[in-house]
Amino acid sequence: MKETKKTVCLFLVLAAFSTALWAGGKKNEEPAPAAQQPSGPVLSGKKVIVADANSTHHLNLYVAYEKGLFAKRGLEVEIQQTSSGVAAVVGGEADIVFNCPTGVITPIAKGQNITIISQVKVPCTSVLVVPVNAPIHNPPDVKGLQIAGLSTTCCAVIAIRNSLRTQYNTEFELVTLAPGAALAALEAGSVRGAILEEPFVAEALLLKDSSGQPKYKTLFDGHSDANGDGKTDANLAGENPPCRTINANTNFLATRLDDATVFIEAIEEADKIILANPAASDIVDIAQKYVTVSRQAIINSNPKLGFTIKLDTAGLKGYADALVAQGTIDRNPGDALFAPQFKGITW
Repeated sequence: MKETKKTVCLFLVLAAFSTALWAGGKKNEEPAPAAQQPSGPVLSGKKVIVADANSTHHLNLYVAYEKGLFAKRGLEVEIQQTSSGVAAVVGGEADIVFNCPTGVITPIAKGQNITIISQVKVPCTSVLVVPVNAPIHNPPDVKGLQIAGLSTTCCAVIAIRNSLRTQYNTEFELVTLAPGAALAALEAGSVRGAILEEPFVAEALLLKDSSGQPKYKTLFDGHSDANGDGKTDANLAGENPPCRTINANTNFLATRLDDATVFIEAIEEADKIILANPAASDIVDIAQKYVTVSRQAIINSNPKLGFTIKLDTAGLKGYADALVAQGTIDRNPGDALFAPQFKGITW
């Protein structure tokens, strides 16, 4: 009987010891081998703040965010909606902004804390939109007309105005309006034309008159024939002019280069997803979460958005020359426009 009690006690002790091993592992157990540890760059663990003004031109940002392309790289990204994104990045309140490059070239030229790290897309899709019955057949016909456009420093406005001045000795009167307001002004007849970007161009081309005919057309964009001579007119904005860029605070790059690099990797993956099928339902769904134009306008315009991270350095320097010519900046920064940390990656 005593022997049985000893056996039972020994069994209970061994069972308790086995349970301890199962729950807590071996005493003095070695750490998991290196192969089981996370690979890739060691990230800061801090958020990347992106200051953003909603636009389908930033669709790669939204796709990367919504499809978890940042998260799978261990990067936490917060998109903050603001119309003052460049100022937020210059001031250090945000890390990154997607923006028209001319709006970034100016603070770079003035020595402020911002630099260009990547292209967003090429080409610029902004074109001149006019009523279908507008008596504009050749570029000089726009002389003196009130034309809506985003600003005097908008890339498309600069390019089109420079072409008209240098090639045709022609000027129009710019009425500065945001794209939605510009389309509304066109509808109201208070301007004779508007320099619009996608998807607002697509939205305008979807509008019909009372008889069901298109109300608007595009001119001098490399696709139209304004004077009916059977020849496609040259694009006043130039051949494949660069569009928006990704821009970062210089201190952010200096202290968190791994985070910035991984951010661009995620954007490049998003580019590939979009370009594979720009009008795919899931891509259009994501766009509709961020912009307020019609679904059909998004479907029609997305294939025109040539997303790429590769910087068109020559084209961007050309914009800087134009800003010098109009007196906005004193000098062209040249290669100093671009982050040296991304040389060999995006330029």
